[in-house]
This record gives sequence, structure tokens and C-alpha cells, in this order.
Amino acid sequence: MNNIIKLGNTIVREIRVKTALSRSGLPEYDYALNPYLGCQHGCVYCYAMDFTKGEPGIKWGEVVYVKVNLIQALLRDIRRFKPGIVGVSTITDPYQPVESRYKLTRRAIEVLCNAGYHVSIQTKSALIIRDLDVINKCSKSIDVGFTITTMRNTYRIIEPMAAHPMARASALRKIASLGIETWIFLGPLIPGINDKVEDYESVIRLAKETNSQVIIDRFRPRSVVIKFMSRRLSPIYPVTRDWWIKTLNSIMKICRDYGVNCITAEDEWEASRKMR
Repeated sequence: MNNIIKLGNTIVREIRVKTALSRSGLPEYDYALNPYLGCQHGCVYCYAMDFTKGEPGIKWGEVVYVKVNLIQALLRDIRRFKPGIVGVSTITDPYQPVESRYKLTRRAIEVLCNAGYHVSIQTKSALIIRDLDVINKCSKSIDVGFTITTMRNTYRIIEPMAAHPMARASALRKIASLGIETWIFLGPLIPGINDKVEDYESVIRLAKETNSQVIIDRFRPRSVVIKFMSRRLSPIYPVTRDWWIKTLNSIMKICRDYGVNCITAEDEWEASRKMR
């Protein structure tokens, strides 16, 4: 490891890596690119906790590792790998606050687009607006998704350090206005937290306004996440089949009423598998 930096309440450790791209286990992507390990947003439900080893996973939201030589590693990788779809990012937010200092995501997008890769970005941050120039240049080979779990201020319960949903909505509108393919990840839906009509109807209205697809997903409990959540949320209600059917039916009805293309995460995964 190299330098150790304190940014606000976050400990940032600079590390060096041998590779930037990894084969993705998600059917919609060929590769994953994660410029950082750990995430300053500290979302209590994030599955990445179960897949992030060492200090950034144990001290979720408090410690972030920065892959300072990511771009050099990426330049080597693109000479070895066949162009495909790259998910940016799959176990961290590519536009968490530390990106404003290191600009690894911005530079990686430029490299990937110039090398003939398709870039698929998912974020909870309005910082992405900084890179509108790069995104616009890559408009034919890029799509951008925003995770929005609710449009209400109660989002702080589960996403303590993420951008306000209204800021994400504003960023989405700006990107969509450029003709970029956009989508909203409405999830995870958590019983008793963000599963009411007032949580998701406004998200679907935003999707209608921006011509964005909506991908819907439920909370999928994992061991590390449940332990983390239990220290911050009480009570934690079970994710039951009946609850999910009722919630999903309500969301799908609103999607039909607004004429928005809404699919479940399972449907997206299955469609991606069939296209491979």
C-alpha cells in the first residue's frame, strides 16, 4: 500500500493493482471495472459488503481503497481482452466523493470508449455531471443508470452518505437530454422502509419524464449485510413471497398507468443470458 489520506470522516488508502478489468459474474456485462474498494456512501443494504474483502468491507463506509494505477492497468488489459460491455461499477460507486479527487472513473470511461468497449455506469451520485463532456463523446457506446430507492427524505435511513434523490433526478434529466440511454434501478425494495406507493410512484414519473427504463429489485438478505443492518435498523422485516408479490404488482400497475418500461432484475438477467 502507498499513501494513507483522511478525507472528511473517510480513511483513504492508495493501492496498486495488476489488472483493472475482471470477468463479470453478471449476465448483462462481459467485464467489471471497480476503481475503488469500499464505498463512502455507506448504504446499509449493499450486497458489496459480502464481496469486499478486508478493511473496506469490514469498515463499510469508513475506509476506501483507491487503485491509483488503475489506468495503467486498464491500458494493458484492453490489449489483452476482446471488446465487450463493461459494468462501471459492480461493487462500489464509481462516483463516490473520492472520485472528485482521483478522476479514475472519468479517465477509465475515455479509455474504454476509445478502445471500442461499451460502458454501462451505475451510480447514486450527481458528481457524474462533471463528466458530461466525456459521456456525450461516448454517446453511442454508453448507458447510465441511477439507483433511486425512494424520492423521500427517508432515503437517509438506508443511504446515509449518498446524494439526495432530487440531485440524482436532476443529473438523470441532464444526461437523458443528451440522448444518452438511461435507466433507473428501483431497489432494493425493503419491507417497511421504501415499499410504499409514495416511495416509488415519483420514481416512475421521473422515468416517464426522462424516457428511462426501470429495473425493479427486492432486498436480498446476505449474512454480512444483515449484521450491518441490525446495528442501524430496527426492526428488520422479513422479505416474504406474499410481500414481494403485492409490492411488485402495485409497482407494475403504476408503470402501466404511466406507460413506463419496467422489468424485474430477474427478467433483465434472463434477457441478458438469452442475448449472449
